[in-house]
Amino acid sequence: MPEIIASTLASQLAEAAGETFERLGYLLAEPGVADHVPADAVDGIVAVAFSGPAHGGVILQLSGGILAELAGNMLGLDETVAGGDQQDALGETANVICGNVLPRIVGPAAVFALGVPQPYRSWDDAVDVLGSVTARVRLDVEGGRADVGLVMLPAH
Repeated sequence: MPEIIASTLASQLAEAAGETFERLGYLLAEPGVADHVPADAVDGIVAVAFSGPAHGGVILQLSGGILAELAGNMLGLDETVAGGDQQDALGETANVICGNVLPRIVGPAAVFALGVPQPYRSWDDAVDVLGSVTARVRLDVEGGRADVGLVMLPAH
């Protein structure tokens, strides 16, 4: 039974993340392995915590140089976007993914409070703060990669 739940959560997380990249950043995102992106090519990692009927968070890691393109698209700019704007775009993307996946999982009537997106140095650092990842997906995004994790714990 837990495998079915994790599979369902991963499917809903992939759908929410894919739609967010396409609608917010005008980037095509498809489930995939994206193994062509080197492990050290991380553009940024951010997490958004949430509380309500459940608590946890969404972790977003972008790799392969797609953060600059995402930020530029979100701001409607053709030129390279500065680091602060890139971090803001990363945080906003994680925030929107979180806001889109929770109603899919818990239902549209549930009310959640989302925290401010927090940057992390590594995926493991984010997991140490939020808790074990319940579902994780990897998306191919315009030649780069997005790793998205969902931490879902019962309300306390």
